[in-house]
Amino acid sequence: MIGRLFAIIVGVGVAVAGSQGPGFTLQYMQNLTGRIDELRPIVEQFDADVGRYGYTRQAAMAECLTADGLLDALCSSYETVVARYEELSAHYNELTAASDYVRPLVLAKSFKRDIADSVYEEFAPAMPVTPVGLAYAGGGFIVGWGLLSFVFGLLGSMFGGRRYA
Repeated sequence: MIGRLFAIIVGVGVAVAGSQGPGFTLQYMQNLTGRIDELRPIVEQFDADVGRYGYTRQAAMAECLTADGLLDALCSSYETVVARYEELSAHYNELTAASDYVRPLVLAKSFKRDIADSVYEEFAPAMPVTPVGLAYAGGGFIVGWGLLSFVFGLLGSMFGGRRYA
């Protein structure tokens, strides 16, 4: 009896935690969009500048690999900015390509630590009222309750058939 109660309590706890996934994902994507928007003008200016000399971004980056001295210092900064812009843009495209129901799982698999930390600092849990939030709450309850029910059932079978859940 206690095991069942404990499994339900844990199930509710996991449901509440799971229901926060869609909201956190949305705030993560907003933060990600802001970072991309900050880098975009720098990358566009770089593309325009090298384009005036007949270079593409890729050709300019390839030439930067052979640069020395002051040009190496300038290229290094641009390489970092362009690489980060491309990385974040690809990450954003990956998230937007996923459906609302899958997006939190995609984020859990491929999040960027610095962005997740930034979002977590400002994130305030809220009760979800969207179908996606409710689906994650229900899934969280089933996972939490089911896992503990399984563990207590296993314990019961190991110790003389007593039922713990």
